[in-house]
Amino acid sequence: MKLGELLEGLDVRRIDGDLNVEITGLSYDSRQTRPGHLYFSTARDATRNRADIDDALSRGARAVVVEGWGGGTARPAVTLVGSERPRLLMGAAASRFFGAPSERVDLIGITGTSGKTTTSYILASIFEAAGMPTGIIGTIGIFIGGKKVYSGLTTPESIDFETALTQMEHEGVRHAVAEVSSQGIAEGRVEAMNFRACMFTNLGRDHLDYHATIEDYFAAKLRLFTEILPRSKRADTVAVVRGDDPFGRRVLGVLKGSRISFGMDQSLDAHPERFDADLSGIRATLSVLGKKIEIESPLIGEINLLNILGASALSAALGVDMDAVADGVRRCPGAPGRLEVVPTKAKPGVTVLVDYAHKPDALQAVLTALRRLRAGRIICVFGCGGDRDRGKRPIMGEIAGRLADIPVLTSDNPRSEDPLAIIAEVETGLVAAGRTRSNDSSTTGGYIVEPDRRTAIAIALRIAAAGDAVLIAGKGHEDYQLVAGRVLPFDDRVVVRELAAELGDGHS
Repeated sequence: MKLGELLEGLDVRRIDGDLNVEITGLSYDSRQTRPGHLYFSTARDATRNRADIDDALSRGARAVVVEGWGGGTARPAVTLVGSERPRLLMGAAASRFFGAPSERVDLIGITGTSGKTTTSYILASIFEAAGMPTGIIGTIGIFIGGKKVYSGLTTPESIDFETALTQMEHEGVRHAVAEVSSQGIAEGRVEAMNFRACMFTNLGRDHLDYHATIEDYFAAKLRLFTEILPRSKRADTVAVVRGDDPFGRRVLGVLKGSRISFGMDQSLDAHPERFDADLSGIRATLSVLGKKIEIESPLIGEINLLNILGASALSAALGVDMDAVADGVRRCPGAPGRLEVVPTKAKPGVTVLVDYAHKPDALQAVLTALRRLRAGRIICVFGCGGDRDRGKRPIMGEIAGRLADIPVLTSDNPRSEDPLAIIAEVETGLVAAGRTRSNDSSTTGGYIVEPDRRTAIAIALRIAAAGDAVLIAGKGHEDYQLVAGRVLPFDDRVVVRELAAELGDGHS
């Protein structure tokens, strides 16, 4: 495509160079740039930006998009494009370059603080049960036909997103379920997408290292429903919103198009008429858009009942048969690292679960769900990540102190911070909850501190008795730990199996 055709009518501040050059591809990572590419410079650091541009040019970039206007081209025969928002321009250009696949692939966007990943897996299972091959785009990666083709951002950069949708279309996959993060919305990664439907799961404290306030965080997510979905070129778009969440009610209050509510309240469009839940799963009768559906699921807790409700409501809105909904829910094992049970015979009667809960609302929801289900104690291994919202640390400590019988405070992903300093900030919340530090698990009202995550998990397994639940929270599906600039292999699930073997179960 000619550069001029690619950029015609888009938000470009200035162009210096030839618009008739042939563009053979798009890139934002200089390492992926090939001859003939239009390269988008997105680094925030000026020095890094310059180095990336030079690298892209050395690899054959034919044109470069820069923020604002630096003036002049770095090399002869290279066209320089100035834009106030390169990422926004990148999204519009990517949609045009790839032929707008979201106009033909049914794209479902899911946003919210918690539940996005699990809901996307339930939806994909329902669609597959209905004979509708479905791709997944989200935190765990991009999956097409069950094959992982991308790992990276929860909501990929627009070039990766459009590439994935194009590949899905080529492979006959006509449905895609995507997690849409607040950062993805704020940075314009989904601005040019044509969504068929969008879902709002809930909103709690998260990403306040990126957004100034929780209202800014909410405003970013709200744009998916008030700006991006309404201008979709798809017919009969619909918004599906959790109606018993305070922020969900606010979303419903400003929606102008077709909308469906879900939640535990009987007045909502999709709600449970009855349900039973234990550590073996969920059994429920749902009312979905006036139709009754009997469901059974291996997923655990009320939080997953909400995910099932949202997925069922959206499926019904798109015309999926209720039998396929029930079948898809029954067949879905959940998402990796989301209240995932790690079987072990080393501790008979002990349930070990790994969950991604790394923010206050998620940890509270998981612990609350387990308190309603378990017969014995809840032993909770948790921590907080470094270089992120520090304000949530004492909140997480207070929640664990209030809801877990034995909190075991450890390290998460400290990144560039001192793990002990992070632990000290979390510890203030445990103290505020009336807990006292102790290395003796029998101490009533005590908590344990063990900075080494593997040792902390070992302590939790060792002290667990029949009827207890061990929750290992914070990292979920992650198979690494970020420590002082290093990426260390670490998967909570693998560690549990290894420790179980050491406890005497070589087949756990």
